Amino acid sequence: MGRVSPLPEPDRAWTGAGRQRSLREVPVSAIHHHKYTRLSRGPYFEPVVATARAYLTAAVPGAPASAGVYWALSCLPATTRWRLSAVTMRITDMLVITRPRPGETGVQALAIVQRSALQEGFGYRRAARDLLPGLDITDSDYHGAGPDQALIRGPWQDLVAALTNPLVAEAARLLAEQVMATGRTLHWRGHNHLLTNDVLDDRQPE
Repeated sequence: MGRVSPLPEPDRAWTGAGRQRSLREVPVSAIHHHKYTRLSRGPYFEPVVATARAYLTAAVPGAPASAGVYWALSCLPATTRWRLSAVTMRITDMLVITRPRPGETGVQALAIVQRSALQEGFGYRRAARDLLPGLDITDSDYHGAGPDQALIRGPWQDLVAALTNPLVAEAARLLAEQVMATGRTLHWRGHNHLLTNDVLDDRQPE
């Protein structure tokens, strides 16, 4: 799978005029600022930041370069009352982080990855389940991500741990590259630069 090209320069975000600004210089709308403030002052901020950071570290090498262009990070989107944040590529939610529903304990998260890479890496589905305790692994058919996908779902801490596994990280990266290769995200208006700064830790690429 080829790399997505061309990409903006590292640690830049595109503006409507085609110019590039550092992430901290991009104007933030009042609604985005309000949603970020609500999340950052609540009990779910740390799980959201840690989970999004783990996913982007695994799936998007050089993530600052494509922020708001090939992937978008939402903050308290209006899609459902449960959703806290999502990473969207093109039209596909690749990572979804939700507040606990009745019967659940703590923040939950799901990510879609390349099924064939996951199976080849672990050998078979049961081995993946045995090595990724606390998580459900099922086939998925998210629109826009093609037929070769699997869903990994469970408590946010378990998903964060799973994304540090090189086999899971590779499966996440391969599917992310495939989806980003189809074009820029269509959800760029929902990209929250303030939350992105925290997730990326405002680090300059090496």
